[in-house]
Amino acid sequence: METSQTNNIIYYIAQLWNTQSGFCFVTFGEHTAPVTGCIFAKPSVVLSSSLDGSVRAYDLVRYKNFRTFTTPTPVQFVSLAVDSAAEIVCGGTLEPFDIYMWSMQTGKVLDVLTGHAGPISCLSFNPVMGTLASGSWDGTIKLWDVYKNNVEETLTHTSDVLCVCWRGDGKFICAGTLNGSLNFWNASEGECVGVLDGQGDIVGGRKENDRVASYNNACSRHFTSVCYSADGVCVLAGGNR
Repeated sequence: METSQTNNIIYYIAQLWNTQSGFCFVTFGEHTAPVTGCIFAKPSVVLSSSLDGSVRAYDLVRYKNFRTFTTPTPVQFVSLAVDSAAEIVCGGTLEPFDIYMWSMQTGKVLDVLTGHAGPISCLSFNPVMGTLASGSWDGTIKLWDVYKNNVEETLTHTSDVLCVCWRGDGKFICAGTLNGSLNFWNASEGECVGVLDGQGDIVGGRKENDRVASYNNACSRHFTSVCYSADGVCVLAGGNR
């Protein structure tokens, strides 16, 4: 995801790199507003979401945007997920706090999941069971049976949820919140089994224009992305400091 500016024209682009050579081998520039998420649906298909109100699917064989997912009324997408079978695409909105579901095959809206009271900051599909986890600024994670439009469980936090990830076996969830914590949940029991206070790990120095000391600038210390290692033993988290 990247924004570039040439001759006073701003381009909102998604780029892919070869991890071995480090070279960018394709750039997609169809979006007209900031790109908020990118995810692989399968080795030959990548998806991107944007504040322009669209989710786009790209063919990595022909290097083209082959499908665009939109909504009946204008919204801004801030989160994105696709199920393990690459059949269902979900996008979370900034407002009115809904989750749109599309068919990858037809591009049509299948359903709209409602229930959150804040922007949908993150989405993640269970890699085993297909349950969708949605995190929101309302401080909750909701676990959805997307086929029944039903909330199976609501996991409540003490701060806004900014990122969420399932462990590879589909049994546990890790969520990052605005207060700098990483919260670990047993999904089947709906029980929080551990909390890591990450503020000390990501504390930074005082910035040039800061009006408060770095120790008191708590709003700048939180994780915005998290993922499990392949063996499920470790988590990798990145964020603002």
